[in-house]
Amino acid sequence: MASVCASLSTPFSSPREDLVFCATFALAWETLRARFGPIRMEPQPALADALNAATLGAEVVDPAWSVSGAGFGGEGIVEALRAELFSKFPDARPEYLPEKVPADDLLAYGYLSKVLKFGTTFAVREGTFKGSRVRAFGLDNRAFGPDPARRAQVVVHDWAAPQDFVIELVADDLDSRVLVAQIAPAETLAATVASALGRLDRLGGEERQLARDEALAIPRLKFDLEMMFGDLIGRPLLGEELHGKRFGEAKQRVQFHLNEGGAGATSEAVIGSYGPPPPRSFQVTSPFLALLQRRGASAPYLAAWVESTAWMEVLGPVPPPAATPAGWGSPPGWPGWEPPPSGTA
Repeated sequence: MASVCASLSTPFSSPREDLVFCATFALAWETLRARFGPIRMEPQPALADALNAATLGAEVVDPAWSVSGAGFGGEGIVEALRAELFSKFPDARPEYLPEKVPADDLLAYGYLSKVLKFGTTFAVREGTFKGSRVRAFGLDNRAFGPDPARRAQVVVHDWAAPQDFVIELVADDLDSRVLVAQIAPAETLAATVASALGRLDRLGGEERQLARDEALAIPRLKFDLEMMFGDLIGRPLLGEELHGKRFGEAKQRVQFHLNEGGAGATSEAVIGSYGPPPPRSFQVTSPFLALLQRRGASAPYLAAWVESTAWMEVLGPVPPPAATPAGWGSPPGWPGWEPPPSGTA
C-alpha cells in the first residue's frame, strides 16, 4: 500500500509501506499558523502538533512555483488565491479550490507544481527491484552514443556498497536537486531524509563521477495519490478568532513522476471549515479501551485494551478500496504532468 503524509515526522508503519511527503499540506498549514498562531483543537492530535512545529518557507518551496494562503471568506481569501494561482499557472484547473466560501468560514489552501527535465534523456532499460523485473532508466553501456552526456548528469555523493549509496541526477534547473538514495531506513521519514542529506558531497574528484564501466539503473516511478487527514476533522478549534469552528475538510493530492526524461511533482491541499459541520461518527474501527466501572468509583473493575481481532467474531477481510486509475494522463488542473518523452535505447 502507499500513503501520503502531512508531516516528515510521520513514522514508518510495520511492516513498512510506501510513504510520500509533499510540502503542499504543510505549506497551507503554515499560512494558517501565520494568520492565527499555532492551531489548537480539542482534543489536540499529534499531527497538529507536528504541523505547528514544521517550518518551510521560501527555503523549501520557491514562491515562483507555489501558491498558499489562509483566511475567512469575507476577507476575499478565495479571490486572492485564485488570482495568484492563475497568474502563475494560467492553465490550472484546481479541484480543491472552491469558487467561493461563506464570509464567516475559514479556508487554507496550497498548490505546488514543478517539472525538471534532463538535458540528455537516459536510456530506457530493464531493471530489478526486490525480486521483480521493472521498467527502469539509466545507461546503454555502449562504447559510443549519448552515454558520456548521461554520465555527466550523474553526481555520486556517497558510495559505501552496492546497496548503500546516494546519487544526484542533474536536471535543467540547478536550483533543484533530483536525489536517489538507496540507504537503510530510519524510524521516521524525516530521519531517513536527514541521513541521506547528511551524506551529500562526501566524495570528490573522480569518485564523484560515474566511470565508463559503472552501471546505472533506476526504476521509473509514477503515482497519483490522495489522502484525507481525519485526525484534523471535526474537532473544535480553540482561540478567539477560531472559536466555534471545526475543520470539515483536510486533504492533499500528490502526483509525481521520475523517469528517463526528468522528474516532476504537482500537488494541491486544502483545509477548510466551510460548509455544514460533518456528522459525528462513532464507528470503532481501530484499537480501543473497554471499561466496567461503578459510577463514582475512582477505578474500573475491568479494563480491556483491544488491539487485535483475537476476541472478535471475524467475518472476513475488508474489501480493498477502489484503485486509482493508472496511467500518465493527468486530470484537468494538473499542468505539466505529462512525462518527458522517452529516448531511444
